[in-house]
Amino acid sequence: MKKNKDSFTRTIIIYSAVLATVVAILFGIAVFLSINTGQKPHIIGLMMLVLFFSFSFSINYAVLTYLFGYIKELTQAVKKVANGEFDIRLSKHQLNPLDSTFEDFNQMASELGSTKIMKEDFVSQFSHEFKTPITSINGFANLLLSENIAKEKEAEYLKIIAEESKRLSDLSFKILNLTNLENKKIITNKKNVEIDEELRKSLISLFPALKSKNLSYKLDLQKVKYNTDPELLKEVWLNLLNNSIKFTPKKGTVFLSCKEEKNRIEVIIGNNGPKINQKEKKEIFDKFYQGETQYKNEGVGLGLAIVKQILDLLNGEIEVETSFQNFSGTFFKVILTK
Repeated sequence: MKKNKDSFTRTIIIYSAVLATVVAILFGIAVFLSINTGQKPHIIGLMMLVLFFSFSFSINYAVLTYLFGYIKELTQAVKKVANGEFDIRLSKHQLNPLDSTFEDFNQMASELGSTKIMKEDFVSQFSHEFKTPITSINGFANLLLSENIAKEKEAEYLKIIAEESKRLSDLSFKILNLTNLENKKIITNKKNVEIDEELRKSLISLFPALKSKNLSYKLDLQKVKYNTDPELLKEVWLNLLNNSIKFTPKKGTVFLSCKEEKNRIEVIIGNNGPKINQKEKKEIFDKFYQGETQYKNEGVGLGLAIVKQILDLLNGEIEVETSFQNFSGTFFKVILTK
């Protein structure tokens, strides 16, 4: 906005300077003619006034034509964007009073283009993720309907159908959850939450998963309170803990740490499993991203995307690190500012 105002001010100053120069020249001519011709000053003044208004009209017409040219260019570009042409860009001009508006338009068109691509990618991934379990369920259901199927095979096929049905249900729930979060703008259900206690409760709820892999856990939890939406924050802890447990090797360790320093809360959730690589660091919070691991088909790739969306909503941050204290692995650092 300031840039736009500066461009417009510069144009007005140039225009005013031209008119002031013309007035000065005409005044000088009027004085000169009055002295040297003996004509009455008011007659010469009237002639000069006619010349001044004629010249002023010409200048005004030129300036307005110049300005409306840019307005017309902007209007045509807006119409193209309205028709879905998001690749259009407006050129910059040094004396364009709408230069800042042109820049804002280019940024808007770029962001709309990116949103369109993301939407198309999401629909494509969404369709693929739904198609896979449905195809699997349909295929094994047809096998069960066929004759001469062994009892052990029947049990195996039923187990696969049950697993794929659960995966489909989880996918539906998480997509609805993510959509609700993306449409949510304001947090209204705020309460004082004891972060350390909420982390303990979340871990306890996942004890069966820990036990099934014979995992241990290491806690370093300071007493910390934070004013936030407790349900949303609980979703963050459960998703991060689930992710850490899933990628911890058998007999490995899950880590939870919580501390507060200078109105900044840091929560660490991680494991001593494989380190995350640089490529995965960039993509791990993308929708449907699962990485190239042995656990790729166990989830739907939306848990960490939900975590990122919630923390954006809570004005929090999340980072991924490969070490914590004296341990190496994959550790998520959640940062909340009071």
